[in-house]
Amino acid sequence: MQSAESPPTPIGTKAERTRRRLLDAALTLLEHHGYHDLKVTDVAKTAGVAAGVFYIYFKDKNALVLDLLDELSEANVEAVFGGPRADDPFEAVLAANRAYVHRFVGGGGLNRALAQIVDALPEARQRWQVVNARVAQRIAAGIARRAPDSTAHESARVFAALALQAMLDTVLLQTFAYQFPDLADLRGDPERLAQAISILWYRALFGSSPRAEQVPRATDFLTFNLEPSGLPQ
Repeated sequence: MQSAESPPTPIGTKAERTRRRLLDAALTLLEHHGYHDLKVTDVAKTAGVAAGVFYIYFKDKNALVLDLLDELSEANVEAVFGGPRADDPFEAVLAANRAYVHRFVGGGGLNRALAQIVDALPEARQRWQVVNARVAQRIAAGIARRAPDSTAHESARVFAALALQAMLDTVLLQTFAYQFPDLADLRGDPERLAQAISILWYRALFGSSPRAEQVPRATDFLTFNLEPSGLPQ
């Protein structure tokens, strides 16, 4: 697939504002109608410009959504890793997951549209994978830093990070984008969701549970452990 690159943005404050209006218009339309029904004419109309103006800034609608995907992906990474680093390993996991969960709250339609974009466009999928790999590498580095005596190979840490990322993305899409009925209570309590998912992450990464006072809204998730006698023989 050829790269759907946008034309160079004209230099100047007015040009930058117009480009921003087109991007914001597309965000609104994606939220309400999804990627497949997105039309250049609708983007231009919502932005308050003539349809021909769109092509000054973007080659086509795919070039626009690729730029949006890059922008939103970087915003997600900044939200997850941009805050102060916690000394306690569980607090670090919780802070990152809490930030990511809140990126999904109120944006179910947009995140559903982004999933459509990644599924439909090979270049979008490639860019998404690059960002996912960057995040996995940072998580793997954090594991190595916090568990220096671990004998796990680097590839095992990266795999664990990718698996946990996939779990989180799927849960958040089911919760906020697809409104899965069994997750309604968590949809209404994002902090409980962040704490619950962080318990699962922490157990997978470090083989232990956080203290009850660290997860006051999800202490019931601490009772999932089975005694050896309760396991199948």
